[in-house]
Amino acid sequence: MMIRTRCFLLGMTLALMGAAQVPAQVLDYSGRIHVDGGKFNGKGFFVFSIQDINGEILWASGDFPQAGATRNPVAAWQIIVKDGVYQKRLGDTASGMPAIDTARVLAAKDPFLRVWFNDGSSRGWQIAGDTPIKPALSANNSTAQAGSNISTAQADAILRELRDLRALVQKQQPAAQPAAPAPPRNVTVALGDSPSLGQATAPVVLVEFTDFQCPYCKRAHDGVLAGLKKKYVDAGKVRMVSRNLPLPFHPNAEPAAIAALCAGEQGQFWAMRDRLFENTEALSRQDFLKAAEELKLDIQAFTACLDTKHPGPRIASDKQDAAAAGITGTPSFVIGRAAGDKVTGLLMIGAKSTAVFEAEIDKLLSTP
Repeated sequence: MMIRTRCFLLGMTLALMGAAQVPAQVLDYSGRIHVDGGKFNGKGFFVFSIQDINGEILWASGDFPQAGATRNPVAAWQIIVKDGVYQKRLGDTASGMPAIDTARVLAAKDPFLRVWFNDGSSRGWQIAGDTPIKPALSANNSTAQAGSNISTAQADAILRELRDLRALVQKQQPAAQPAAPAPPRNVTVALGDSPSLGQATAPVVLVEFTDFQCPYCKRAHDGVLAGLKKKYVDAGKVRMVSRNLPLPFHPNAEPAAIAALCAGEQGQFWAMRDRLFENTEALSRQDFLKAAEELKLDIQAFTACLDTKHPGPRIASDKQDAAAAGITGTPSFVIGRAAGDKVTGLLMIGAKSTAVFEAEIDKLLSTP
C-alpha cells in the first residue's frame, strides 16, 4: 500500500494537567491521506506518537501497531476521512487520550509526530508520515487559539503566511548557530537480582531497561543485542543485565515482564524473553502459557506465579531505579563498570546501531 500524507496543526490549547499542574497542550491536528495515488475516503484507523530523533517515545495516543498487521492495537482511533482530509485533537484527555507533556517534548532533540494508518484492508498498518513537532509547540499561542475552528483552506493560508514571515525574519537576522548536541550523561543504576547473562567478573556491564511492547526494544533485541552477546558476553568481556520499564500506554508490557520473570524462577528467563520478543502483538495470558509449555516449564508453578503477580515488586523497583536515573523511555541502556551492586556509566537512549554500542564497549575495555 502506497500511503502519502500531508499534515499540519490547526491550533493548540493550553491546559494544566494533574496535581502538580504541569503545563500540557492539546493539539488540533489535521492531516491528509493518499492511498495508491488517490485521496482516501471513509473510516480509517490511526495511531499517533511523538518521539525524538533517538527513538525515545515522548507521547502516544495508544498502543503501537506492527507494520503489515491487520489487527488493531489497543486504543486505535477510528476517524472519518473525507477527500483525504481528517482531523483529531491530540492529547485531549476528555476523549481518553493521554495528556501531552509539552515541556518534555520541547526539551527533546528534534521531536516529531509519527502517524500510523490502517485503511481496514488486508494490507494492514503502515507508517503514514513523520512531521516535526517542535515548531508547532513553540509557536505563538495567539496564532494557535485563532486556529481552533478554521477551515482547511484557511489553515493552508495561515501556514503560507507564517512561512513567508519566517523567511523575511531570517533575511533580516544573521543565521542562527545550530544548537549544540546534548552532552553525554553518566548515571548510576543498581543491579539487584536482575536477570543477567555473562560472567559476574566481566569488566563491562550493559544494563537495559526494556518494554516488551516497544517496537524499538524489539529492534534492539533482534538487531543489536544478539550480536553483542556473541562478540562480548560469550567472550567474558561484558555482562548483560535486563531490567523492566513497561510504559503506561502499553497495557501488555507489564504482564509480559511478569511472565518473563516467572519463567526466570525456573531458570528460563532469557528463553522466555526471546519468545516474547518474537511477536510483540502476541502477549496475552494464553500466549504466555503456550510459551511456557514449549519451554517445558512447570505449568502449575508458572500459572501460580502469573496469578499472584509474584514478580510485581521487582518490576516496581526497576521503575523506581529508572526514574531516579532520569530514564523515562525505552529502550534505554547504561554501559559502564560495576562497583558492588551498582553500575555507573554512559546513558544511551534508543535503538542505536551495533557500531555505537561496540565503540563504547571497546573504549571501556581499552581503559584500565
